[in-house]
Amino acid sequence: MKTDEFRRVGYAVIDWIADYMENGYDGPVSPPVQPGELLKMLPEEPPQEGQDGSQVMEDFRRLVLPYSTHWNDPRFFAYFPCNHSPPGILGDLLSAGLGVNAMSWATCPAATEMEIRMMEWLGGMIGLDWPGCIQDTASTATLCALLAAREKVAPINGSGGSGQPPLTVYASDQTHSSAVKAVRIAGMGDENLRLLPVDDQFALLPEALDEAIEEDRRAGRIPVCAIATVGTTSSTAIDPVPDMAQICRRHGVWLHVDAALAGSAAIIPEMNWLMDGVAASDSYVFNPHKWLFTNFDCSAFFCKDPDCLKRALAIQPEYLKTKHDTAAENFRDWSVQLGRRFRALKLWFVIRSYGVEGLRAKIGSHLELTRWFAQRIRDHQRTRLLVEPRLQTVCFHLEDDPSTQALLEGVNATGEALLTHTRLNDRYIIRVSFGQLHQTQSHAEALWKLIEERL
Repeated sequence: MKTDEFRRVGYAVIDWIADYMENGYDGPVSPPVQPGELLKMLPEEPPQEGQDGSQVMEDFRRLVLPYSTHWNDPRFFAYFPCNHSPPGILGDLLSAGLGVNAMSWATCPAATEMEIRMMEWLGGMIGLDWPGCIQDTASTATLCALLAAREKVAPINGSGGSGQPPLTVYASDQTHSSAVKAVRIAGMGDENLRLLPVDDQFALLPEALDEAIEEDRRAGRIPVCAIATVGTTSSTAIDPVPDMAQICRRHGVWLHVDAALAGSAAIIPEMNWLMDGVAASDSYVFNPHKWLFTNFDCSAFFCKDPDCLKRALAIQPEYLKTKHDTAAENFRDWSVQLGRRFRALKLWFVIRSYGVEGLRAKIGSHLELTRWFAQRIRDHQRTRLLVEPRLQTVCFHLEDDPSTQALLEGVNATGEALLTHTRLNDRYIIRVSFGQLHQTQSHAEALWKLIEERL
């Protein structure tokens, strides 16, 4: 593609994105298709000669759009927010245009120092003064925290883990699946992950954590890490971080706090209680790519003692050494990957474009929509709240599981909204997740109308 064609197609792409954000998509939120349908439409062999970018763009409209789930459509109430925004897109575009590898200070000083400052900005916004870096996802951040914890209490990077006592990890039975995956990747094994019981609000019972650690110590095992979740996936339950921090400190166990979704809300002063106890933990993560309007992927990972992290992850082959290594930060030493994207640039664009107050106002509007919708659920004779919403997710059900499932499927079949479900207390539960950049009161009202018509 030559420069003049790049300009022409690039302008068309920007125009399309602007229209998409302003007007939305006129088709269903989730495509009513079956597996393999698009695959049949895609040529089995690549073109031998280059094709015009305009034709590729036309095929994007014809092939990609109708087969996409539109996560940023205001009618999307499924899973969790996964936001884009105009400044986030522009920052991401510039990052792609630069095309740098931000693995070390020497490979791109701007990327490293911008990342340091953006983490300081985020830390100041939520009230946490630890150093940090930008990971791709909270799953990677949880793995990194677990590796740092493992290396701190039972270093195995050198000699391996053969012959040593089992290493144990603790979380509630509502923890994210990434905790299970991290335990597997770290070589600890499923049988050494303690998934602990929760209270009637689906938050971990701290006495269960204390008892589990004590029991493992008596059995000769080595407790390594506990994971507290602030905003569980199913119900946005909030684990008792202050109590867990006290227990972990007494037992010498690393405490990692996963606030992937909820952490963004902590920038609002009246929601900063979400940070209670975090300062007494060891690591913390939240995702600006969920509820802070920064394009995927962008996960803010803070570590109280990054030397622990670097002892677990840093490797210094000769070909990566530079004369600046003793004076500069190399974020390749903070994560699993060597190569790193310039993610801080889109975050810089977002924070500067909206300002802290603008971000607070937008998140606050989503909390208002949640409260409004929850009241509709309370007021209707057939719908029941499972728990009182504390963040942006409303969990509700009808009188029995078949009725609840039929309601969800009926709403989704219209193509005018997308909802997802979970199972809690052995009940089929509908989750309504607010938080899309473009959602307004009218979208909440339209969703409620779809539901009410099917009750």
